[in-house]
Amino acid sequence: MAIYTLHFTLPPQVIGLAVVLLLSVFANPRSIVASAESDFDLDFDSDILLFHQDYTPPAPPPPPPHPPSLSCVADLGGVGSLDTTCQIVSNLNLSKDVYIEGNGNFVISPNVTLNCSSFSGCEVAINVTGNFTLRENSSIVCGTFELVADNASFGNGSTVSTTGLAGSPPAQTSGTPQGVDGAGGGHGGRGAACLTDESKLPEDVWGGDAYSWSSLGKPWSYGSKGGTSSSEVDYGGGGGGRVMFLVSRLLEVNGDVLADGGDGGSRGGGGSGGSIYIKAYKM
Repeated sequence: MAIYTLHFTLPPQVIGLAVVLLLSVFANPRSIVASAESDFDLDFDSDILLFHQDYTPPAPPPPPPHPPSLSCVADLGGVGSLDTTCQIVSNLNLSKDVYIEGNGNFVISPNVTLNCSSFSGCEVAINVTGNFTLRENSSIVCGTFELVADNASFGNGSTVSTTGLAGSPPAQTSGTPQGVDGAGGGHGGRGAACLTDESKLPEDVWGGDAYSWSSLGKPWSYGSKGGTSSSEVDYGGGGGGRVMFLVSRLLEVNGDVLADGGDGGSRGGGGSGGSIYIKAYKM
């Protein structure tokens, strides 16, 4: 049997081209995939880098902007201007949330009441670059009161009260007791209960649940409504509201700042207290 051996001699240019192609394939094997499946090209390098990086969740959406500010004279019946000094000289009964902003001072005259208690959780926000003054025996009554000012003064006998005027508690929470035992509302701790249950230890009988532990450093939750003793009538006292003072320089308080829970009387549990947050350079 004869064996034939064939010998081919390639030109140097062809050999050089083959070597370049082989080096290119070994240096970047993805080129084969890219040429074979050009319609399904994945960026492996960026995928690997993304896999090894720390994941940062997207930032929450910004809070909604404040509504337009009310005017001193036309809306509030005051004297002056919010960009100089606005003075409230007569009682005001508000039926909606209020936002007041200006570059001047805001003054509520003695014996004048700014009342927004017609619905629970009514918000009154005052933001002035000058001074805020609540004079003697004057009062602000609402579910939420927010104050931003350079200096703030609360005269003798003055009152800021959000007692029993809370809005809704934070989402997916409630300190309002279940049932008709007339127990107290919960908030920073569990509410109390006067019910005698012989099947339980006294320390196991409680009212409404606790919530808002995550925000104790900057409390800003409403209190909860108390329980009732009737399946037909809700006798529970309302939860306490919210108060916030952000004062750049001096805060002087000679009156009362209240966020108590409402009284449930003899047939309902008391509401839990709300939140008071104060930040000032000097008090």
